[in-house]
Amino acid sequence: MRVGASITVGSRFLPGYVKTFLSQHPGLEIRAQIAPTEALSSKIMANELDFALVEGVPRHPSLVSEDYMEDHLAVICPAGGPFHQGETITVEQFRAQRFLLREKGSGTREEFDRATEQAGFSIVPAWEAMSTTALVNGVIEGLGVSVLPQRLIVGAVERGLAASVKVEGLDFCRQFRIVCHKDKFLPAVARAFLEHCRDFDQNYPLPRFNGLY
Repeated sequence: MRVGASITVGSRFLPGYVKTFLSQHPGLEIRAQIAPTEALSSKIMANELDFALVEGVPRHPSLVSEDYMEDHLAVICPAGGPFHQGETITVEQFRAQRFLLREKGSGTREEFDRATEQAGFSIVPAWEAMSTTALVNGVIEGLGVSVLPQRLIVGAVERGLAASVKVEGLDFCRQFRIVCHKDKFLPAVARAFLEHCRDFDQNYPLPRFNGLY
């Protein structure tokens, strides 16, 4: 079974999905590729992947997608200021910051751009990176603020290395999606794996892992 996952899903969820599913299906081989949503879409079109779990929206008309889990992005800033953990800031304060963001084409960046465009402004980031770790460490070092998946910044916030704040009028909420080719036949084991992913949050607690920092 050839599975793709975007950076957020691949770093936080896919290892758990695969480990628990293989424990129920010994002998099954799962090959995984972790890449940005656009790259995974191309691999599905080329029949190099059976399906992918992504946070972006596939754009090719031959690809179909299904929402399977809700996710929230968090605004994080340096622990030393100018804002404090749990504070709500204005849009004007938010816009005035120096931004460290994921690269264009990632699901996280698409959600950030969607929310800011709906609010009537756009941001040119000081940093762009495919690595969440690089962005979190940039925030920790006081280089700017970032908007990243809530589940991936919990460790830094709990350890007091960064602070999470809210922005008035901005809602960074998105869906994780299952993507496959509209003509792709998925065998029973693949359909079972996708059902496993849909129910994972209810059946298995996510591990606490702070080793990214």
